[in-house]
Amino acid sequence: MDKMKKMGLLGATALIGAGLAALSEEKIKELVKEKIEEGTMSKEEGKMLVEDLVSETKKQKINLEKNIIEKLHCTIKMADQELESLSDKIQEMKIKELESELDKMKSMRKAKN
Repeated sequence: MDKMKKMGLLGATALIGAGLAALSEEKIKELVKEKIEEGTMSKEEGKMLVEDLVSETKKQKINLEKNIIEKLHCTIKMADQELESLSDKIQEMKIKELESELDKMKSMRKAKN
């Protein structure tokens, strides 16, 4: 897999993580706002809860991104190894084909003599 594709996958992973965090933060704020409006929570409690939950969400997002990136690296590494192995096999097959063709040519030459 070429480097541009690798970077594209990693960038997409980061954007997905950031999008999830932003969505989560927005939902957290909406939930807390509702609780404050209902009177079940003070503004100060709501502010502290939002900060705590957003902080925890960001930590989880970072851990998720790390895990996804680690899995992508492993997958890319395995794919690169498989491609290298296949490339080696293709080279071996080409060499065998060329050797076979050479043997045929030698046989034809001997038959003419």
